[in-house]
Amino acid sequence: MIRTVLFAAALLATPLSAQEESPSASQPALGGPTETGTAPDTLIVATREAPPFAFRGADGEWTGIALEMWAALADELDLSYRLEEASLDDMIAGTADGRYGAAVAALSITPAREERVDFTFPFYSTGLGIAVDPGADGGWLRVVRNFFTWQFLAVLAGLSAVLLAAGAAVWFFERRGNPDEFPRAPVKGLGDGFWWAAVTMTTVGYGDKSPRTLGGRIVGLVWMFTAMIIVASFTAAIAASLTVGQLGGRVAGLSDLDSVRVGAVADSSGLDDLAERRIDAAGYDSVAAGLDALEAGRIDAFVHDRPLLLFTAREAREGRVRVLEDTLGRQDYGIALPEGSDLRERLNRALLAYVRSPNWGALTRRYLGAADDG
Repeated sequence: MIRTVLFAAALLATPLSAQEESPSASQPALGGPTETGTAPDTLIVATREAPPFAFRGADGEWTGIALEMWAALADELDLSYRLEEASLDDMIAGTADGRYGAAVAALSITPAREERVDFTFPFYSTGLGIAVDPGADGGWLRVVRNFFTWQFLAVLAGLSAVLLAAGAAVWFFERRGNPDEFPRAPVKGLGDGFWWAAVTMTTVGYGDKSPRTLGGRIVGLVWMFTAMIIVASFTAAIAASLTVGQLGGRVAGLSDLDSVRVGAVADSSGLDDLAERRIDAAGYDSVAAGLDALEAGRIDAFVHDRPLLLFTAREAREGRVRVLEDTLGRQDYGIALPEGSDLRERLNRALLAYVRSPNWGALTRRYLGAADDG
């Protein structure tokens, strides 16, 4: 009993201030901001050189159609981000494994890539272009080569068959009434008939062979008018071939790619498209490397996204690279995101609104001019 009374008295004697001491170090301070969470997370965005959609400007800062669009979308969604340069393959791999929160450039949406990452809606649609060296194999070298193509040989064979038919017709009528000029022996007679048809068509007319019978003269009259049409057509075809040979190179379009040396960017959709068409192509690390190989004569054509080729040819290689009119396939550019990213729906809504705004038209015209195929 005495011990209990003494313990209670000691408690009452304890100063009130001792109970109001500051909390222990393990107790969090109330009302103050924590070190983490004071600022939103910074999104790491992968990009790569792909002018005019993504490239470093004269000041060393990243710019381009895709990156300016991304900046507008990020501002709309209040996203903090940091750009990081990566290779094409690493853009997809890094986005797939979560190292990058997004990948923005001229990034084509393909089935293989869609299996690894998610894409937003496409913001630009185009196709593959073919770049050639405008001075390669032009002029008379090209013309001479045309005489040894199978197309020219096929035309020559067809013309020979028509000459033989005309010669056989006149020989049929002349072999009896005019055996001196058109012998009855088939081999010699047909040979003389072929000769007569050739000199008549070319209006040389040596006079050493001429039809004497009524049937032979009717054949000769019909052949003269027919030959005028044939000569006119053949002359026009040769003139067109000479013109193309002087203005163009070995590659005039898509149909020529399977017979020349072709290049494309490694791991790109362009290389995949060529493989599907069974066209062998060498892979290069970048567009610049591929165009360097084209100018050096190591390849005859370089295939890549058409707007990128047009921009590069105009801005950096004017007169040294020509982009053909032919377009291969279709390329849709989108923003790559990790699978299941909660940004996808928000980006899609903002993206659809942006590409339908006047800002998008002004942006593409500034980089691509009026010929915007997006």
